[in-house]
Amino acid sequence: MGTLVREFLRWCEAEAGHRPLTVQAYRRDLVDFESFLKRRKRPPERARPTDILDYLKALRAAGRAESTLGRRFACLRTFYRFLLADGLSSTDPTAALDPPRRWRRLPRVPDQKAVARLLDAIPTDTARGQRDKALLELLYATGARVGEVLGAERRDYREDLAIIRLRGKGDKERVVPVGQAARDALAAYQDGLATHESGREQTDGEAPLVASMRGRPLTRDRVLRLLREYAKKAGVDPAPSPHKFRHAFATHLLEGDADIRSVQELLGHASIVTTQIYTHVDQERLRAIHGKYHPRA
Repeated sequence: MGTLVREFLRWCEAEAGHRPLTVQAYRRDLVDFESFLKRRKRPPERARPTDILDYLKALRAAGRAESTLGRRFACLRTFYRFLLADGLSSTDPTAALDPPRRWRRLPRVPDQKAVARLLDAIPTDTARGQRDKALLELLYATGARVGEVLGAERRDYREDLAIIRLRGKGDKERVVPVGQAARDALAAYQDGLATHESGREQTDGEAPLVASMRGRPLTRDRVLRLLREYAKKAGVDPAPSPHKFRHAFATHLLEGDADIRSVQELLGHASIVTTQIYTHVDQERLRAIHGKYHPRA
């Protein structure tokens, strides 16, 4: 890894406040880009726009997804803007380039009945079942990223106000309402902590809101395995990932005629352009409405 990349990553961690996973992704992307430039015997600070374009073409030829190309380009743009601002490079080779264009497609999401079957398949007569029910009901009720729910602390949830405070990308906070089903599941889980020794009730407000049976933070991997377990039990195929639960949340709100601005705020999207992708996922319903009401359908 070159000196400029190390300087950039230190800036990401110490000043920009990027999350560890983001910094790791930047590191991988920039090391790969440096290797590409090394074969051309060119240091990063002397890269040209044609180098950026050729690098993206090479990625596409290698079968990388358009989403990967977009992410790599965004990383390079951030990197070169940093170099330019800190006087480490006299030019920004990405400045005159447009981001790679791609169709923004959502993965297939479970419909409302499938989500209901999955959530209803979770047993609530055990401490673990109560924990799992609270966790998955909360994911679906808030449309939160899995990391936001796993990072939520006990003090972030206000049962009396039916809200939860979530910390999203860039440590931006937002307050999201929590529906009755999720509140009931959380209440049963919290009540159960006091009566199950394996739960080890934690009164510290900084403790995870939903934790492992030993009171430790849950992992993303664990949540994915839980979804697969209950999806199989409920006959939901394919099993949704935690992020598909987020997609389902937004899709189902729009199916219920929620306005897109509200969905944007609930999801924590900085730009409504990001949220607008969800307006294209309910084409079957729109076709049905058109076929039923248009005089010449």
